[in-house]
Amino acid sequence: MKFIKKYKTVLILLVVCLFLMILASFAVYRMFYPSNDKSVYGDRLINAPEISSEVIDKIEKEITNTNLVSSFKYRTSVKTMVFTIDVKENTQITDAEKLSEKIINNLSSDIIDFYDISVYLIQSSAKLKEYPAIGYSSKGDKTFNWIINKEVASSEN
Repeated sequence: MKFIKKYKTVLILLVVCLFLMILASFAVYRMFYPSNDKSVYGDRLINAPEISSEVIDKIEKEITNTNLVSSFKYRTSVKTMVFTIDVKENTQITDAEKLSEKIINNLSSDIIDFYDISVYLIQSSAKLKEYPAIGYSSKGDKTFNWIINKEVASSEN
């Protein structure tokens, strides 16, 4: 008891400092590890229509049945559907661009109205100068805008 009376102010300062350190460590924790119960994308994907694997499988089957395609890949990136299509050598770009119609024709209007769609046409053998080509369709649009082999100019001289 004598110890407490003798060092009363020091003990009070220690308790206050300890309490402030606990509060500061909690604040630092919340700064580096924000709430995990919220979506990384916020509310952008609320009411997003479901893209079933059957629809993607049907698109892949129709595209690969054209005998123009070596490989087909699909992924979503937030509100963008991304299709990467590796076409066989000597496939003309006009024929490859028509593959985008098969994608649009197999998607419901809900999906088309919600997602942007990107189609990357590549050719592994790189025999034709037209490749790579990128087709982009904004949400709600059923046509694609194409960029054909835009070469990047070298900034080194």
